[in-house]
Amino acid sequence: MRFVLICEGSSDAPLANHIQRLLVECGCPHPRGDVFHRGSRIADKVREAVSRSSDLDLLFVHRDANNAGAEARFREIEAGVKQAIGDAPPNGLRHVAVVPVKMTEAWLLLDEAAIRKVVRKPNGNEPLGLPPPATIEATSDPKEVLRQALLAAVATKGRRRRKFKSEFPRLRRSLLEDLPVGGRLAALPSWNAFRAATEAALAELA
Repeated sequence: MRFVLICEGSSDAPLANHIQRLLVECGCPHPRGDVFHRGSRIADKVREAVSRSSDLDLLFVHRDANNAGAEARFREIEAGVKQAIGDAPPNGLRHVAVVPVKMTEAWLLLDEAAIRKVVRKPNGNEPLGLPPPATIEATSDPKEVLRQALLAAVATKGRRRRKFKSEFPRLRRSLLEDLPVGGRLAALPSWNAFRAATEAALAELA
């Protein structure tokens, strides 16, 4: 199984690790993946990603819902893929939309233990201010919620706290690289939709 993740920017590239684990769980023993994020238009990204490889099975196209909403992003991805490769994809190529609501960071707010572990305070007990799972996808700014949770978990003040703020991109990347499959994520409709679409695409390929 060969796939490519087309993401909005390099900071979301670690989602490829999560996709690889998901494919294994869905019955693909040795999936191989690449990441592509150059450019801005989905059609252009898809066109170039496909041109780089002749043996792709799956395209994963990532786009945060943000304020546009998930349905608008699904339509945007569908239109971009169709514009790039038409109604008859080469070699039976399938695509899957990856649309976190509202941002990828929302998928990182479910695991308090992972947040404490990534700042090397696994036994900390400071309140992190994480929203209940049922309200995460209604959170207006998941990125800021994650940032504040990491700051609370590290439990430092003054100069060390200010210095720690610059560590956010690295910590976010680590959380995304280690994002597990299923578990608490199953509480989020956007992740369930992504998994169901992946399973459907694999069934079509089979």
